[in-house]
Amino acid sequence: MRQIRILCRLAVLPLAVCSLPAMAEGQWISHRNHAGEVAGLAVASLQFRQTFTLAEVPASLPVKVSADNRYVLYINGNRVDAGPSRGDLAHWRFRRLDIARFLRLGENTIAAQVWNDGAAAGLSQISARTGFWLEAADPAFVMLDSDGDWQVRLDRGRTVSPAQPGFDRQLGGGAYFASPPPETINAAGALSGWQVDAGTDWEAAVPALGAAEQAPWTLVEDRLPQMRYSPMDGGRSIRAWGIGEARFPEQLLRIPSNSDVQVRLDMGAMRAAYPRLVTSGGAGSRIRLTYAEAPYGENLERLPDRGDGRSGWILGLTDIFLPAGGEGEVFAPYWWRAWRYAELRIQTGDQPLTLESFDRMATGYPFETRGSFTSDDAQLTPLWQIGWDTVQLDGHETYMDTAYWEQLQYIGDTRIQALVSFAVSGDGRLAEQALDAFAASEHDGLVQSRFPANQFQSIPPFALLWVGMAHDYWRYQPDPAPVVRILPQIRNSLAWYSRYVSADGLVGTTPGWEFIDWRDGISNFPETTNPSETERCIISLMYLGALQQAADLEQALGDPALAADYRARAIALASVINALCWSPERGIYADQPAMTSFSQHANVLAILYDVAPRDQQQAILGRILREGSWPDAPDGIIPATYYFDFYLARALEHSGMGNSYLQILAPWRQMLAQNFTTWPESPDPSRSDSHAWSAHPTFDLLTIVAGIKPATPGFATVLIEPRLGTLNELKATYAHPAGDITVEYDLRADGGLAASIHIPEGLSGEFRWRGATYPLSPGLNRLQI
Repeated sequence: MRQIRILCRLAVLPLAVCSLPAMAEGQWISHRNHAGEVAGLAVASLQFRQTFTLAEVPASLPVKVSADNRYVLYINGNRVDAGPSRGDLAHWRFRRLDIARFLRLGENTIAAQVWNDGAAAGLSQISARTGFWLEAADPAFVMLDSDGDWQVRLDRGRTVSPAQPGFDRQLGGGAYFASPPPETINAAGALSGWQVDAGTDWEAAVPALGAAEQAPWTLVEDRLPQMRYSPMDGGRSIRAWGIGEARFPEQLLRIPSNSDVQVRLDMGAMRAAYPRLVTSGGAGSRIRLTYAEAPYGENLERLPDRGDGRSGWILGLTDIFLPAGGEGEVFAPYWWRAWRYAELRIQTGDQPLTLESFDRMATGYPFETRGSFTSDDAQLTPLWQIGWDTVQLDGHETYMDTAYWEQLQYIGDTRIQALVSFAVSGDGRLAEQALDAFAASEHDGLVQSRFPANQFQSIPPFALLWVGMAHDYWRYQPDPAPVVRILPQIRNSLAWYSRYVSADGLVGTTPGWEFIDWRDGISNFPETTNPSETERCIISLMYLGALQQAADLEQALGDPALAADYRARAIALASVINALCWSPERGIYADQPAMTSFSQHANVLAILYDVAPRDQQQAILGRILREGSWPDAPDGIIPATYYFDFYLARALEHSGMGNSYLQILAPWRQMLAQNFTTWPESPDPSRSDSHAWSAHPTFDLLTIVAGIKPATPGFATVLIEPRLGTLNELKATYAHPAGDITVEYDLRADGGLAASIHIPEGLSGEFRWRGATYPLSPGLNRLQI
């Protein structure tokens, strides 16, 4: 077969022969037990390999590789790649990589671990059926192409449990979990050394597709870099039961036979990694490894002090390892975990067990940390860093709302994560992936709330925030092409919303989850037959903002006539909102025309989109913020949570109150005192301690306080307008696409300012301070004001 394919590539054989399906270069292959299986039902764990001989090692040997669901690729026993990056079937990723540096003279082995968790898979995983695909770019290496000459075996060392782990039941069913499932690794069923040459239960791979069947995957090249895979320690022991003192993993731990031992480990901070436990002996033992963000107390809520790892219970996702009694048996789940605390429960049988080592391989999107922030307020630097740590924890092949609980890319979270990424790393590739993913999720004219996902979910207000995310990309990133290609889906989403505009001009109740924020009354509006309550002021304001942002995009990148139409609609809607949602008695905007509830959310959006007159905006903010206790709200007003405080920060800046921004950081300062190492989803009791939508202060400190922001789209020019508030000294770096922008401010006792500002070559802009404007040129600018 390979000889025929080589002749086809060299155009020796007729086109009619070479165009037959069997002559495809790389075929999707599988095991005979899984070929043609029904999508989403079968759990599979397969191992593939191919051996080949080289008379000389090529300088370059590019290959393309993919799998459904996941693969890890090995060359001569070396782990060289993992993937594919998650997508949908119409955009199934393949990686292009050069494997030449892993090759040697003589015999070589290329191998792949492939698995599919079927119905137990995390909600972010889409699948058609289990399969593997590899293709060499050079016809001289056609022997590498996946086909029936490859060998395959069933990996009997791994099984998975249903996606809902046991702790969901322990916590009363209120802890929504959607991440990849718990795994059981059984050393008795595993084949050590299979990546090179081991075992006898290999057989010929078979096509994953029928002879006349069209591939369900449309392959597109993955534009993302490989995820990080770097060693980390396994933390330190902080408590043990049933064994006396345990200094594992600093020292090995010998556990007698017929014992029941628990060892609790503290990693020091929330991190995403592949755990790796090595044991010897202990045939018949059972090891449970449980991962947690923080310990739980008596009421099954997290302990207030997240650094108190010795107290409470460790509940959560649990993997099970079953030793077979061999020396140096390695246990590692196939998918990574996110945790700060881990607890090992070891139950031995008739044979003693030795825990040799426990460590981690850190993973995540390979962001480069270029940004920085320091000031004379000692709390702000760790607060800034924790936000960046949270975004890195939740940044992988997609952005994720939480690396522990869901691993799903939601629009509301992703918009904030992308902005933090721009400011600290300058890398827009993961944000571009997200824009495209949401565009691909369109259903009935509206983008879904989260994608990729194997379950449909619609949060229509998130579609409006997606327009804002595209607008952010256009402002902060130099290449507008990603925004241009999603303009059709932006238009469709706005057209979808136009269907639900009521006769009086406000948006009425829509299908889907009308989520605004995690607060009673606005986490989901109930449907009602009362027309004054079906019209929603908050969602109407979000729609108005999306119209304004889409108008900017259409004017610059698309259809100017459509831009004019959007602006006209926004102006008309602003008039309706002022007529139906403004409460003269309270001097603020209501959540609905019936004026049965009032929130920070409606008023923040009215300010941000200039529905509220500019000369009234500061007074409105004064009425929705509790004096002396920002960002809390006065009685009778629904306050924002950490998530929607992102929009509160924008409203403060927009209204001219940016110098008061630091006052809304009180909750984050309190969380520092509670020893959080990543930010939670919401105030306690919070489900998640790893929610990147709460990380926006990292962005705000660079853009509001240090004052670094784009003056023109694409960040082609810069405006630097610091709002120091109570600060006297500040140093900051913003990761501009053209190079780092650095600022240093020293506010003197007499009120004067010394400013040193460095901007990269090709960039110019302005510096503003107390109403005066100063030009900025490439290089170092020193100002004494």
